[in-house]
Amino acid sequence: MIRLHESKKLQILHQSLSEYIPEAMKVYGSIFNIIRGNPFNLEVLVDSWPDYQTVITRPQKKEMMDDKDHYINTYHIFSKDFQKLPAILECNSVINWKQSLTIQGCQNGLNEKIRDVVPFKSIKVDYSKRFLYITGDVLKSITSNASKLMKSNEVTSSENVTFRSTNNNFKPALLDVSHAELVSNNWKFGKNEKSLRFVKRCLQKFPGYCLLGPEGNPITWTIMEHTNELRMVYTLPEYRGKRIAKMMGISYIQHLKENDMPFYCSVEKMNEQSHKLMKSLGFHAMDCGWHEWKCVPDELL
Repeated sequence: MIRLHESKKLQILHQSLSEYIPEAMKVYGSIFNIIRGNPFNLEVLVDSWPDYQTVITRPQKKEMMDDKDHYINTYHIFSKDFQKLPAILECNSVINWKQSLTIQGCQNGLNEKIRDVVPFKSIKVDYSKRFLYITGDVLKSITSNASKLMKSNEVTSSENVTFRSTNNNFKPALLDVSHAELVSNNWKFGKNEKSLRFVKRCLQKFPGYCLLGPEGNPITWTIMEHTNELRMVYTLPEYRGKRIAKMMGISYIQHLKENDMPFYCSVEKMNEQSHKLMKSLGFHAMDCGWHEWKCVPDELL
């Protein structure tokens, strides 16, 4: 694999990937942020250039110092040639199979190819598939190459953002690092020191969003991570069933559009409330789905 780091080549790759949306959404979002300052210190690998078939984004080696931190040790994959993919994934120079790690992609058929590699690696794999949701506006913006380059990756201060709310009892606001513990403790896949570290980093680099209740505390929220996926949507139990999350979502989507940021989200199959929420906000489920493999070496179990 070739490490692609020249700015012009990354721009060309990013534009090329727009032709393969939504299947390339994970790597597209990663490279979007690499071009804009690379706040998570990611790198891009291609099997060849300029006629690439496979793209993988991963953290730089200096970021993957904790062998048990699968939140940071994350790889995003898009491939136009599934037949050659297992040979690429088998290489320890491409994926460090001695670590706990996560692989994510948005292509049906990836699971079979990753399963071809697993028997040779002495690892336990937990595979999950979810619905991938994207709005029509985002699809149109990406596929028409109309998405603008952000001049800065700095999180906008809430004092400098004009919010609209349909209810004066609730105030839209941006989350900050002080909210990280609240978010991590209410995340289904969080509640630990490593997830807290990941949430803090996301909130430092990307716009997390919430509605503040009458007492000035977050009552519903979501954050953006380093591939521009919206994650960890949560509403306090006492505020559920009141369309609070939809109110927050409308304001957040407005903020992201004003800042020319592509976005998308994933929803587990059985989460009917989230499916209804996504559809009410104008999201559409993509046929390709959202796929994740959590891999843990036997020696770290």
